[in-house]
Formats: sequence, C-alpha cells, structure tokens
Amino acid sequence: MKFLRKIISLILVFILGFWMAFAGILSGTKTGEVLETIVEYLPDRNTVNHIIEEPMQERRREINSVSQKTEESEEAKPTISTQNGEVNYEVIEAKVIELTNELRQEKGLSTLQPNDALRTGAYVRAVELEESFSHTRPDGSDAFTVFETENLSYPYKRAGENLAMGTYYLPEEEMAQFLFEGWVESEGHYENMVQQEYTEIGVGVHYDGEYLYLTQLFGTPLY
Repeated sequence: MKFLRKIISLILVFILGFWMAFAGILSGTKTGEVLETIVEYLPDRNTVNHIIEEPMQERRREINSVSQKTEESEEAKPTISTQNGEVNYEVIEAKVIELTNELRQEKGLSTLQPNDALRTGAYVRAVELEESFSHTRPDGSDAFTVFETENLSYPYKRAGENLAMGTYYLPEEEMAQFLFEGWVESEGHYENMVQQEYTEIGVGVHYDGEYLYLTQLFGTPLY
C-alpha cells in the first residue's frame, strides 16, 4: 500500500508540475526551467497537424502539375471509323448535334460548334463503352484522360460527357432521336447539353452488332 501511495503521489506531483509550467507559475525557478524544457519537446497540436497535412498538399501539387502538362501537349488528330457496314455513324452524329443545338436555341443559348478532337475522343469513348458502360474508362482512369491519348489533344477550360446505349432496331436518325430523348429526360445529362459555358461538341458512335453506343463530349477550349 505504501508503495502504491508513493506512485500515486509522484503522478500527482508531475501533473501539478506540468500544469504550473504551462501556466507560468514556476517561471524563473529551477523546477520551472526543467519542466519547461520537457514541455518544449512534446509535440504541440499545430506541429502534428502540419506533419499530417503536408503529404496531402504535395499530392495536390502533383495532380495540378499533371493537368497542366496535359493541357500543353501537342495537338494531333487520328482518323476514326464512320460506319461499320450496317450503321452510318455520320448520320447519327449529325442528328445528335442538330437536336442538341435545337434544344440550346430553345433556351436562348448559342449553338455548339463541331470539333474534330472532341469527335475523336467521343468515338474512342463510345468503343470503350462496349467493355465498360461508365464514366470510368476500362483501365480505371477518368473519362477525360481520353485527351491524353497518343495523337489526340484537346486543351480545355471545361469539359463534360454524356453516355447512352440501346438495342439497335430503328433507322439511324430515329435511333439518334430515341437516345437523345433519354438524355433530355435525365437531369444531369440535360444540364450538360444546356450548359451555357460550352462552345464545342463531339459525338461518337459505336455498334457491336446488337447495341448502339453513343457519347457526347462537350468542351470549352483553353485557347
């Protein structure tokens, strides 16, 4: 019991001593100098937070750096398929752009200009939809990394993507109308089509023998 009392007494003395050191009551005394030295080596909250936050700040800088390099890459445009023997992709592309611009005009917005780089990116994405119908690409990367593809560049301030798929059973223009109406009825897709900041558009079409895949890419060029 005597030993336990001594331990408890020592703990209380240390707690009291640290409190007095923080409060400055022992400033100028020998005991105060010893306690203040010990306290200075204990990490304070601001120091700990700085150590934890710093790696996150470094990661943000790396992400921004990658984005900047992407925007400054050289521009080149690969060729794309316009039909597969059964479906005329160009007819569908033209109809989707026509319908999108009619919708924008109804809202008093400027029409979107077709852009070759956006069209190529949209075609690449339409083909990928056969493997993964998602805004995430088959390799797990973000949809807009399509602009980092070899021989393709579209430096942009803002970009958006709409996706659609359906069993192909109508003529080209009617199929385009059918899938377009699905976008109009969906809030997020509709907002992309009437976003006033977009100035350019590209449409990609892919048919796998059963399903028709459709991609809209919207953009506001950086330059």
